[in-house]
Amino acid sequence: MRPHLVVVADMDTFEDEAEYAADQFNSMLYAAAEAFQENEYWTFANAEAFIEELSSAWLREPALIEAEPEELDDYVRQLIRRIEQEQDGDE
Repeated sequence: MRPHLVVVADMDTFEDEAEYAADQFNSMLYAAAEAFQENEYWTFANAEAFIEELSSAWLREPALIEAEPEELDDYVRQLIRRIEQEQDGDE
């Protein structure tokens, strides 16, 4: 993965909860990595684009920081399923 998913300035927006926010983001990345193994669509390029978008969503949607681990997993898997369904529809 690219080293610039999140920069220090991004973490400053979380103030005292920066470490917790980073843990939440890591949880989302692990969920995505597991889901990528389930479908051949997830080439390196497709996975990288998804993770960059996931990083942006994480910064835009403060509710994700407060979500439970199961909710984060569901959120990531739903996004992945939607992309896979769109890809299947295009074939």
